[in-house]
Amino acid sequence: MADEEQQKNLQIIQNFRLMDDDFMNVCFSDNLSLTEFVLRIIMERNDLHVVHVETQKTFINFLGRSVRFDIDAIDDAGVEYDIEFQQSSANADPRRARYHSSVMDCNSLKKSQFFKDLRESYVIFITERDVLGEGEPIYVIERTIVKSGRLFGDGEHIIYVNCAHSDAATELGKLVHDLTCSNPDEMYFMQIAEVVRYFKETEEGREEMCKLLDDLINEAVTEAVAETTENNRTAFALNLLRRGTDTFDEIAELTALPLAKVQELAAQVVG
Repeated sequence: MADEEQQKNLQIIQNFRLMDDDFMNVCFSDNLSLTEFVLRIIMERNDLHVVHVETQKTFINFLGRSVRFDIDAIDDAGVEYDIEFQQSSANADPRRARYHSSVMDCNSLKKSQFFKDLRESYVIFITERDVLGEGEPIYVIERTIVKSGRLFGDGEHIIYVNCAHSDAATELGKLVHDLTCSNPDEMYFMQIAEVVRYFKETEEGREEMCKLLDDLINEAVTEAVAETTENNRTAFALNLLRRGTDTFDEIAELTALPLAKVQELAAQVVG
């Protein structure tokens, strides 16, 4: 049974692409050279040097919605990049790009700094489909002065890379092919294929990926059990409320639900 489970895991690993969140996270984690290679193609800059990479970086917002970046990178000029891999068009909404950009701004300027010291930033969405719908391989969005068309120059940039547009005659087209390809032997760029091959074909890489899959499965099971348990406790609380013989405090104690939750359920029963 263990061998059968391992074979299933290995098959899952073989089907992974860099567009898949978990595989992307593993391949880009602390990988300066891979991140730099991808950014150089998107930015069309061979002189770009990445000095910091962090995957799944979380920005806590105590007054609003917190966010987690797929890849947060900084180059040697201090420019910050948020790179997001999105299979779902809904997750690449333009207002999400705006929000991510604002989060970078809020976390990059210290109290003593002037607004002119705000670092230049790029939010880059790499999308499975043509989210903006104009058939372009890449969309570069800049604020402009409407009447003159002159760039506003606030240092904020948003880019959408369209993986539905793959032209092998261009560097960008080859890149999106490799990002959506599961077989390293079919990739154009050695820099990408070698990383993918390590996690799919070497013993060390496969062990790391199998451990990741086990962790993901265990996490999913734990969440499912917790959800089922809460659902059962909620159903129990509703039955007690309908019976009407117990106080809210007693029901909260019997079901281990917060008192506020019991009060909320009571409003449903009355309604």
